[in-house]
Amino acid sequence: MKALVVLAAGLGVPGVLPALLVARRWAPAVFLAPLIGAGLAALAAVTELGLGGSLPVNYAVVAVIANLAVIAWWRMARYSVRSWAGPSWGWPVATVAFVLACLAIPLTALRSPMIGWDANTMWLTKALMAYGGHHELLAGLQNPAYQYSNPDYPPLLPATGALAFSLFGLGDLHLFVDVTALLNACALGVLGAGVAAAGSTGRLPARVAAVISAGAICLVGFALSGWWGVVGYADLLWAAAAAAAVIWGLVLPKGTQALGIAWTCAAVASLTKNEGLTTALVIFALIALRYQLVTLPGRSLRSWAERAALAGAPALPGLAWAGLVRVLGIHDNFFLATTTESTATRVQATIAGMATHLAVAPVALAVLLAGSWLLRRDREHALLANPVWLWLSCLGSLTIIFATYVFGGDEIHWWLTNSVDRTTIFAQLLLYSDLAIWLVVAADTASARAGRQCVTEVPADLVESVAGRHRRLPAQRVSGPSGA
Repeated sequence: MKALVVLAAGLGVPGVLPALLVARRWAPAVFLAPLIGAGLAALAAVTELGLGGSLPVNYAVVAVIANLAVIAWWRMARYSVRSWAGPSWGWPVATVAFVLACLAIPLTALRSPMIGWDANTMWLTKALMAYGGHHELLAGLQNPAYQYSNPDYPPLLPATGALAFSLFGLGDLHLFVDVTALLNACALGVLGAGVAAAGSTGRLPARVAAVISAGAICLVGFALSGWWGVVGYADLLWAAAAAAAVIWGLVLPKGTQALGIAWTCAAVASLTKNEGLTTALVIFALIALRYQLVTLPGRSLRSWAERAALAGAPALPGLAWAGLVRVLGIHDNFFLATTTESTATRVQATIAGMATHLAVAPVALAVLLAGSWLLRRDREHALLANPVWLWLSCLGSLTIIFATYVFGGDEIHWWLTNSVDRTTIFAQLLLYSDLAIWLVVAADTASARAGRQCVTEVPADLVESVAGRHRRLPAQRVSGPSGA
């Protein structure tokens, strides 16, 4: 219950207005608001480390500034609340309800108060540092004895944990795990809302398939992460947020709302973990290439410098943290150590280790080829982007992770055993999302063809009747339920 209060009041309320401004759709805004609140908490942690002060005070200042900026932008652009709900309330409400029901199933694991190893030594410890204030945070991250636990990792989870402790005290350390699991669910909720949006303009079967797929992808996300998703690890959060950014920014039809949601989710991923930052940079670049020209209301951006600045703005928080910790001499342990293993040995081990957790890739590739051959026009008619964008983001992330394993300093077999199942969650989740999108397109196509077949059968009977053939039709020619 305390975690729900933190999620709804501590993170959700400050994120409501930004979420409504960004999404302008109720379904994604429900799950996006707490993620935006967590992002604001991360910015407060950046301020705490760089300028000083306490996290709660910095968080209040950042939240107030963000909401005032939203209100000012809102008034200048004269947005209307009527545009947020979309064409109807029915499907957004059904989507949110079904996704929440699906997310509630894996979250029942929180009844067991487990705290994972990395959650304890890495994320929870940093949350306690942030809770202690600027000097405690700085001294803890710069402590050489703590270097084994990657002190340069981004601050989103430690910041939200510190905020939770500021509200309820240190009596229950498992509160950090609960809040983390709920944020995982929110990121998957935004992803599910994106999958549902792929069928929002289709026929009834496509909409039903889209809503079911939205709930299913949330269950898939927790299944891929296993117990890591409910014991305080950060891997599912950045993977789900990055996957949501790809679906909204590189799959769904172009639009201001889709772009805003994609930027927000990618920024959350960049503030969650180093893998999330590198993947987010790939996503930002691909979104900029897909959209090519970004415009503001009433203004055309003609300078490529202006376009690049606007497209790169969401990456600034993650890059600011990465630059700040480097300036303070805070580094991870991956590239400081030296290895005696040959590059060939590390490459072979990495390929084998990553391939074990990418069994969905051949299936997704086969569906991609079949869908591109049979459903290409239907996908274009739905205004969905070419699937090459999604695959480029997937391959870009895998390439960076592959290079990290190959050129890192840790013993490769131990490293893969302890992390590869988590570093590949994003790629797996993204490919499953691609399968869900193709399913929605196929459902809409099948429904359209069935409708056209019914339309072509009806006029034959009408023409026969109008022509004056009043004789009774033979039984074998009677169509419809009465002739079944």
